[in-house]
Amino acid sequence: MWKPENPIVIAGSALSDQEAWWHEFTDEFHELCGGKVDGEWLTGLVAMLYPLNIDREPREAAEVAFMTLGYELPDYESEEPFTPPAPRRRPGLH
Repeated sequence: MWKPENPIVIAGSALSDQEAWWHEFTDEFHELCGGKVDGEWLTGLVAMLYPLNIDREPREAAEVAFMTLGYELPDYESEEPFTPPAPRRRPGLH
């Protein structure tokens, strides 16, 4: 499991390892998008990717996600909310 080198403290409280991962991923992804990404969509993306990337550096995972999604990112000014698609199940896995 990934752990920050130093505790991340926000408003006087240290974040848990999971909270720190989410924080680092979100910061990096937001920077890669130039700040133009829907916050709710990004929260859904992080929730989907965290279990699969728990051992990976969060900023690295954000870069991979950004490069994978390319131009399919919903703009933060979009009038229609974007719902990420449900994960597809591979045959033979339950």
